[in-house]
Amino acid sequence: MSTAPQHVIDLKIDLPLREVLRGMGCKGGKAPDHIAVATERLLNEVRPLIHPRGVYRICEVAGMTDTELRLTGWPSFHGPIAGFLKPSRRVAVYVITIGNITQELGQQRIEKGELFEGFALHGIGAAAADLAADAMAEYLRQHEAGPDEDVTPPFSPGYCGLGLEEQKTLFSIVDGSVIGVKLWESCIMEPAKSVSGLIGIGPASEIIERGVPCQWCELTNCSMRRE
Repeated sequence: MSTAPQHVIDLKIDLPLREVLRGMGCKGGKAPDHIAVATERLLNEVRPLIHPRGVYRICEVAGMTDTELRLTGWPSFHGPIAGFLKPSRRVAVYVITIGNITQELGQQRIEKGELFEGFALHGIGAAAADLAADAMAEYLRQHEAGPDEDVTPPFSPGYCGLGLEEQKTLFSIVDGSVIGVKLWESCIMEPAKSVSGLIGIGPASEIIERGVPCQWCELTNCSMRRE
């Protein structure tokens, strides 16, 4: 195993209404006025309570193909890796969580029969977790990438062909328990509003030229599509 240390960090995020509505499945982050107003009220209520944390480890890339990512001193990932991480020379393996706050508040509202409020609070939590992954990428850009390097978009198990079972490999590389995240045998994380994944670090010119994978993904109606 590699001796590269893992790092625990606090992450700062903005939580705009548009991203929350996207997390609730509203295409383009747009919704009827009454839904937008009600969601914004809940967002203002919980925004001060959300404090994302992350843990990551930087791993050297030993080899990469269309179906496998080999990391020096660590187990391999299997799936359509190269389409997302090429031309990375290093990869940050990470776990992020916003904790249980939106989950608990959402469940309380549902138990009171306030179904929309419960649904919206779950949506706020999902959006916050996704934005925390973007904040992790920005942190890595500023603190781990060199002067002529850039980072790829985050790439998570369970999405775009990377099997959810790859969570087990991921958690063998980083210890999510240091930020309170547990991986169940089903490969589901607890707290639920947690995100794990991979972010590549490599030559800026090559990463910029490659663009965002969503640009050539065939799922054009995906609500989480990145431009």
